[in-house]
Amino acid sequence: MIGLAALLCATTLCADEVSKPFTASDNPRHSALDRAVDTAATDYFHNRCHVGLSLVAVTRQGRFFYDYGATRPHGDTLPNRHSIYEIASVTKTFTGALAARAVEEGKMRVDTDFRPYLPGDYANLAWQDKPVTLATLITHRSGMQRDIPDSDAIFAKKDFNTLPDELIALQKGLNRDTLLSSLHDIHLRSAPGSTEAYSNVAYLVIGLGLEKVYGQPFETLMRQRLLTPLGMNATGFAVAGADRARLLQGFNREGRLMPYHLRNAGAAWGLYSTTEDMAKYVQWQLDAKDPVVQRIRQPLVGTAREGVAMPWNLAYEAGQPMLAHGGGSGGMSSQMVLFPAQDEGFALFANDTCEGTESALKTIAVAVHNATGAGHKSP
Repeated sequence: MIGLAALLCATTLCADEVSKPFTASDNPRHSALDRAVDTAATDYFHNRCHVGLSLVAVTRQGRFFYDYGATRPHGDTLPNRHSIYEIASVTKTFTGALAARAVEEGKMRVDTDFRPYLPGDYANLAWQDKPVTLATLITHRSGMQRDIPDSDAIFAKKDFNTLPDELIALQKGLNRDTLLSSLHDIHLRSAPGSTEAYSNVAYLVIGLGLEKVYGQPFETLMRQRLLTPLGMNATGFAVAGADRARLLQGFNREGRLMPYHLRNAGAAWGLYSTTEDMAKYVQWQLDAKDPVVQRIRQPLVGTAREGVAMPWNLAYEAGQPMLAHGGGSGGMSSQMVLFPAQDEGFALFANDTCEGTESALKTIAVAVHNATGAGHKSP
């Protein structure tokens, strides 16, 4: 007689079950939301390159935290809502929020010459008398290069094992004074507003402008005007003391340990955070009554269906508005996705930079949103 197990293993069902990866998780799998997250996360971990995953879903019913995988490849320690990640270019949404507040307070304007906000004269930050503006800086249409010093040659190699160390070596001496000095030497590569070209420099320039109009260092502004009011006590530009025990290590697509970014990443991609803290940030970004949030969502390029705001990427998903912004460092990936019509948002972090991780995190959020429906009526 053929045993039941052998019989089952002769079917497609068994093959599917065998191929399904086991991934450690704290997901209780009780609610519709739990199950939707678990399905999306299971699909995500079919790529065994991935290491750890932490995410928060903010809905009308509350904040729901989920963690998967491990803190290191082949490890057995699960990350959690207090685990600290590099959030990389999701930092740009924080810088954009400060800039939006400055606009609302009348300290900056979106479409005027940005150079008066800088400490010094920068005749070079214009193309045939067309100057950079806050709108062109924040939407990556300023004509500025990616980094200072110029990192194009490093990125052109596409060597993900050496890129982080080479980038750190290149930027090791960069500070506020050397940044201001170097800004005099750059030349715009296109007319502001004409061409999209990713630029971390543009966000460092926004940070300099915010410092001048408020008369405070950028890190102080971030803490006093955004992080502290939201109660984001575990978020900042450095991780010190006992908190370093919660700082995860990051790994590249080959499983190699990667270095952390330098402190001078600042307004462009310098923040660390946790999903516990990011839940508060997501909740604020969903507050449609806040005038700063209203300003943040206004398209600067294109429309709400396909455009760029301050600095969210705007699109429609299943007929409803969606805002998203991702990030990646040497060894970590991040993503924020908001569905304002449903008062729903997600923050997702991974401690790997496998091929496609950043977009895969967005796929999780979209899949969960579509699977559960607006409002999560049965949480």
